[in-house]
Amino acid sequence: MESAFIAIEGPIGVGKSALIDALEKEYGKPAMYSFREELEPNPFLEQFYEDKNKYAFQTQIAFMLSRYRQFEALQKSLSQPDIFAERKLYVSDFIFEKNDIFAELTIEDEQEWKLYQKMRDILLESTKNVIKPEFVVYLRAGEETLYPRVNSKYITKDYLHRLTTLYDRYFFHCKTSPVLIIDVNNVDFVRDVGAVAIIINSIKKAIDSPPTAQNTYIKLDDL
Repeated sequence: MESAFIAIEGPIGVGKSALIDALEKEYGKPAMYSFREELEPNPFLEQFYEDKNKYAFQTQIAFMLSRYRQFEALQKSLSQPDIFAERKLYVSDFIFEKNDIFAELTIEDEQEWKLYQKMRDILLESTKNVIKPEFVVYLRAGEETLYPRVNSKYITKDYLHRLTTLYDRYFFHCKTSPVLIIDVNNVDFVRDVGAVAIIINSIKKAIDSPPTAQNTYIKLDDL
């Protein structure tokens, strides 16, 4: 297998961590390095849950800066000259640009949204020459599949519906890297050994023969 860097994305509850665990088991840790997002504690989050309109902007700016620091750490790791000599597969469970999904979902004030975009653009300007994933694996699922898995009094079906709609819009039109879209609606691949095997084989094929089309769509329950 040639050295590769890929990213795995998807909404809360879709199974990103479980897929990375499965990939580590498949490849073995000496042959794979996983970079998992660990956002810093957000000082505005509790206030956001009490008054979303008032604290949405501050909350998303704090998340964006934290995610950017994570992104910088990821790039530093990828830039190490010997990293691929020791590990063949490098997997991240986030891309920096997806911060826009949550910002658009929560920031309702027009002026705050414009200010957020200006700050986002400044950060993006410094990412033009960074190492991009060969492709992004987008685990796609809707609110009916996700809601039973999410144990939070703050997350409703309506929130998940709006969130997954924005995820779809972003990754179906993503231009930064090709996207391998794997539809896992109605499939609990965390517990389904056969489903995990199909996903891993799909990823392996994409690594061996990088996607030439911008989007490749796989519906898991059709296979």
